[in-house]
Amino acid sequence: MKGMRDYSALVVALAVLLLGWFFRPWFHGLVMGFYRNPALLYMFLALGALMAVKPKRYVLGKNYTLLLILGGLFLLSIVALILSSPFANTALYKEYHPSLVTGELNLSTSYIRILPKFTAYRYAIDTIEYARYTLSDGHLTMLNGTPVWGFYIVPDGAWNSIRLKGKGILFVDMGTTQAKMKRIEEELQVGPGMQFFDNLNWVLYKKHYLIDLDLPRALYYNGKLYIVVPYISYDFKVFYTVPKWGGVFIVDEEGNVEDLSPKEAMKDERLRDFPIFPEKLVRSVVKAQNYWKEGVFANIKNLWLHHENQIELIDVSNQGNRQPFLVVASDRRKYWMTAVEPYGKAHGLAAIYLMDARTGEMSQVKFETPLTGPVKAIDYVKKALPTFDWSQFMAVEPIPVFIDGTLWWRVAIIPRSGSGVAKIAFVNAETKEVKIFEDEREVKEFLLRGEVVQAEEVKGEIKALYSYIKDGNTHWILVVGNRTLYISAADLSEELIFKLLSLKPGDNATVVISEGRIVDIRR
Repeated sequence: MKGMRDYSALVVALAVLLLGWFFRPWFHGLVMGFYRNPALLYMFLALGALMAVKPKRYVLGKNYTLLLILGGLFLLSIVALILSSPFANTALYKEYHPSLVTGELNLSTSYIRILPKFTAYRYAIDTIEYARYTLSDGHLTMLNGTPVWGFYIVPDGAWNSIRLKGKGILFVDMGTTQAKMKRIEEELQVGPGMQFFDNLNWVLYKKHYLIDLDLPRALYYNGKLYIVVPYISYDFKVFYTVPKWGGVFIVDEEGNVEDLSPKEAMKDERLRDFPIFPEKLVRSVVKAQNYWKEGVFANIKNLWLHHENQIELIDVSNQGNRQPFLVVASDRRKYWMTAVEPYGKAHGLAAIYLMDARTGEMSQVKFETPLTGPVKAIDYVKKALPTFDWSQFMAVEPIPVFIDGTLWWRVAIIPRSGSGVAKIAFVNAETKEVKIFEDEREVKEFLLRGEVVQAEEVKGEIKALYSYIKDGNTHWILVVGNRTLYISAADLSEELIFKLLSLKPGDNATVVISEGRIVDIRR
């Protein structure tokens, strides 16, 4: 009978292990909690061993050796747990720290985020006409080289999430205050918001387990819809781990999964213009910049006592849109941008960190003069509108923009319902000057020129576009409707040249002209 009981126990244990292995994605959070913090696992093992050996029996028998060993291991694991974060962050800083420090940031003023995330969600959710579907939380992604908000169309409710598939994606243009959207309806065999075995996390953790997934971003490429998920892996260091960029998953409409290494992802044509460096890792890297000293204990001493060069990553509270922000530089490269403030009660701007959204290369923008940070920028906007009904409106998403070398904070003022954009404010980070606009054209002109002047709009069909070289510069003759425009490359930004070259005969376009120069081209 005893042998039968042992055999039954073995069968039960094996069945539990097999079930645990099959359903391992459900336990991913717990497993990764111990894997990321091995000192925590050691502490629980030592504590379990202490409880298993029945300490009272050893004390009565005056045999303290085993208890002392286990107790020592338990205390040692606690010390290791306390030190694991400084060790990990010091190692992370050595891997990722600014290779370039500058005093100015050359951001594109043609791709500045105007539409806040909350308003984009309201625009998008108001277009969903399916009774059993809703939208996922929004994410920043790219569509035809332009940053947009992306929202997955997902089953609504627990029962529908089991029975139904995802229905596609809604892209919302973030460069306008208008509800400009593009809907791609394709049934997704694997995706977010579905349960159980077609859930995105289930499928990806089945393929690669000891990792952390970044946000799943929608990619529309050559008529096909993909889900792109960068992920973070870890270098194991006995009692701590160091996060690193592990790779990128690409999931197609049929649920097929590709697992690309960072080098493979950077070479993939589909991802050529796409942010693939994990957004979550950016936050960890920026926080690790506090561990800039050579030794671990020197960093601990500095952070506990001196606070030299210590920074804080500040998110404007209760707005659901954390840093970093995805920005586009003048050369069309994409960056994760993070603004940090000094440690303590100060709300000035300490620095801006940039991480290339494709390679992870890091740079820093530092300023010689004290500048206003994002938290105080919102206060200055509210001060500039003393009679505004702030119980019905809120100032959200302070985004840093550079206009003619000057840092401004772009702040959107929206109804608390999220239904539209009431005003767009800009706060000069140096002088605290506040400029407030209600017209989108004025916003875009201010971004392009640093001032607002009367503009003319030329609308119509593109009938011809010719180019020629004169005095070493490229010139164009553009025929829009009944107007003929003579354009010089010397008067255009790189973004406007790109927009101009993308025009084709037969397109309908609007050319915005201010003081004899083209300031915007819209199709």
